[in-house]
Amino acid sequence: MRRSRLAAAALALTAIVVACGGSLKSKDAGAGAMGSSSGGASSGSRGASSGGASSSGSGSSGAGAPLGSGPSGTLIHQQAVDKVDLLFMIDNSARMGDKQVLLARAVPDLINRLVTPNCVDANGNAVGPSTANGCTMAGTKLEFFPVHDMHIGIVTSSLGGRGGNQCPADATNEVNMHLSAHNDDQGHLINRGGDNETPVTSAQPFNFLSWFPPVGANRMTSQTRSPPTGPETTVGDAMTPGTLIGDFTAMIRGVHEQGCGFEAQNEAWYRFLVQPDPFDGSPNPGGGIQINNNRAQEVGLDATILRQRASFLRPDSLLAVIVVTDENEEVANPLSVGGEGWLYESAPFPSSPTYGAPEGTIECQGNPNDPNCTSCAFSNVMMAPNFATECPNDPPGGMQGFLDPSNDSVNVRFFNQKQRFGVFSGYPISRYVRGLQKRSVPDRAHEVDGNGNYVGDQDKFANCINPIFAQALPSDPNADLCKLQLGPRTPDLVYYGAIAGVPHQLLQAQSGVDAECPAGTPQADCPQKHQLTEADWLSITGKDPDHWDFSGADPHMIESENPRAGLQCNANSNDNCDPINGREWSTNKKDLQFACIFPLTDSAGQPAPKDCTQMQYSGVCNCEPGSNSQNTPLCQKVNGAYTNTQIYSVAYPSIREMAIAHAMADSPSGVQGIVSSVCPIHTSFQGGPTDPLFGYRPAANAIVDGFKNSLSVECLPQKLSTDSMTGKVSCLILVTLPKPGDNSVCSTVTGLQAVDPHVLQNFRAAQEAAWNQQGGANSGLPDPNTLPVCQVQELTPQLNPRDFDSLGCVNSADPGWCYVEGPAAEGCRQQILFTNGEPPPNATVNLVCH
Repeated sequence: MRRSRLAAAALALTAIVVACGGSLKSKDAGAGAMGSSSGGASSGSRGASSGGASSSGSGSSGAGAPLGSGPSGTLIHQQAVDKVDLLFMIDNSARMGDKQVLLARAVPDLINRLVTPNCVDANGNAVGPSTANGCTMAGTKLEFFPVHDMHIGIVTSSLGGRGGNQCPADATNEVNMHLSAHNDDQGHLINRGGDNETPVTSAQPFNFLSWFPPVGANRMTSQTRSPPTGPETTVGDAMTPGTLIGDFTAMIRGVHEQGCGFEAQNEAWYRFLVQPDPFDGSPNPGGGIQINNNRAQEVGLDATILRQRASFLRPDSLLAVIVVTDENEEVANPLSVGGEGWLYESAPFPSSPTYGAPEGTIECQGNPNDPNCTSCAFSNVMMAPNFATECPNDPPGGMQGFLDPSNDSVNVRFFNQKQRFGVFSGYPISRYVRGLQKRSVPDRAHEVDGNGNYVGDQDKFANCINPIFAQALPSDPNADLCKLQLGPRTPDLVYYGAIAGVPHQLLQAQSGVDAECPAGTPQADCPQKHQLTEADWLSITGKDPDHWDFSGADPHMIESENPRAGLQCNANSNDNCDPINGREWSTNKKDLQFACIFPLTDSAGQPAPKDCTQMQYSGVCNCEPGSNSQNTPLCQKVNGAYTNTQIYSVAYPSIREMAIAHAMADSPSGVQGIVSSVCPIHTSFQGGPTDPLFGYRPAANAIVDGFKNSLSVECLPQKLSTDSMTGKVSCLILVTLPKPGDNSVCSTVTGLQAVDPHVLQNFRAAQEAAWNQQGGANSGLPDPNTLPVCQVQELTPQLNPRDFDSLGCVNSADPGWCYVEGPAAEGCRQQILFTNGEPPPNATVNLVCH
């Protein structure tokens, strides 16, 4: 049976409730409506709802209780989102292969739960997956609407040498010389299927997969917009090409692990999704990062990113960035340090008399935030009379303010840069948080000041509409890339997930303490917490990682070349002394201490050691002959000597990824940051192949759990009073149209009409006050006084009997909305529904009660 949707406005739009008196009682948001049993059409009619409403509808405070609490109103969400865009950033540097395998094994869990959600009981507990007929068990309902429209793409961590001499774009794969090493994927969506990197047909031409099965909801959608070309229509499995799971699994396998060792995990997705004017990353003349007089300049525009972005990113979808990595971000902003940030991706360090990088002044060692902490290579320091004291020689060969090469291994060039070098050549964490949350971001010309300091995280320099929040994305490099029209996506529909270097022990619930792990459960079998506390976050990132204050962090999360204080298992301890990372080890200042390690296993969870002498592991194995990390807990020991057999995989502290997730978890729009460990809780099946803690299943479930509020219809929390004669409620639906103009347009749009002048005056005053609270003209949002406001027609059984059936008004040919209770409210006690085509595309919907 046909179910109405909200056309292009089908998403969780922020709106304002204006009311007189009363109070809004809300509970934790949850799954809202039971899906239809016919053809997956349950993604259809999605009603207006109040943020924080209980999915059971139990938030009602009595018949006729008014919504809102005064002229400023209460925020509501209009309805559940019906599109999902998933961008995976998969680290393709050395030794990521085993983590990519684990990710591929978790793909069926992630995909199947999105397209066939769990059935839940009255308490929200999962009782099993749904079927094509929805939830047939009495007393159960869908946890959220099935996802019938999804884009899935992959970018990698390789962005090349950024102007330096490392990671040449023409390098070949050490294992297969016929393939590229993929040192520079330029932030493009990649389509490399399987071992031979054969492009997946379904991902062409823009290198992402489109899930668009022939269900009722999609057949109806196809009447209002063009369906994708060559979509995936079958879920399938990992072994079946041409299916969603099969093709995505093949694309993950094709990422490989030969890419650049300077991992640009966050810069890669930022470049693809957010940067308004990405420079031309190709090796063509006239583009890329050009060096003149030792200063870097970003040149040209990347037309490939613009085309891919415009096709991949919809304006009204749930957008999730999922970062999969085993270490911290290591990427230079080539324009930093006065345009010389690119030097930090070079080895040996250019123009250095010792081949080492410049050291930081002595103040840096004690406090990198000290105002006297700076680089010994700056002329004002080198010319100072106390230069020898500020920049003492670094034995054995360091001199003239430059480090000895043994203290500047290129493999650890990016850890603790401010302490070691007196400068930081990367991007601040705030760059990426802004890119995910704010409607305005800077273009290249406004990112750094004249001294190379990053200023793009400040409102006054954010001169462009953020592409994530734009209505239509330009694919033409000649278009105006800054002055875009704002679209309907709100910050609460943007998620950041990190499956990264953090011990799973720091994320797990405590047995007998946390509700997720009942008393008597072995601690090793406790699941991840549903929500981390501030104390948890402190142990993961420290107090202020963006300013190098790691106080309070668990020692396993401290980046260090040397054994870390607080850990008792040193280089002479047994390899299993520390249950998290084995033990500390002698890095020879060429590597960092481990955050966590885990046994290498096969698809059945059985031990699967690597023989590092085999060609297939060339350059990507920790226990290769002569490797620095051979004498570690990662390598098998026989008769007291370490061998070339690797039995454990490893992860390093992923501080920056964790810090971004923390900022997103604390965002005003809600908990949008999701984290999981790249070191699994269970590496073998405990209790059978359905073990929920095996591999990256906890990550897959955490990701979907994070999406639930956006994928669910939240119930209208309170019952509305209705007129016994007309059936009308004491509320209006007002819509703010997206294009500037006056209210005369209301009479020209189907289903709309003019608003009572007194109601309109009060409503505009509330809108204007909310706009000013968000920053007014600096918010990136249009002045609401410049936008038309119209009223949507209300339909009732008494006045419009032909417009109603058992589903309320959703099948009506007349445009409008209706208030319903009972079965038509889709699992809620009460709900607001819209007819097909209402409200107008990209309008902001407001419920005004009086």
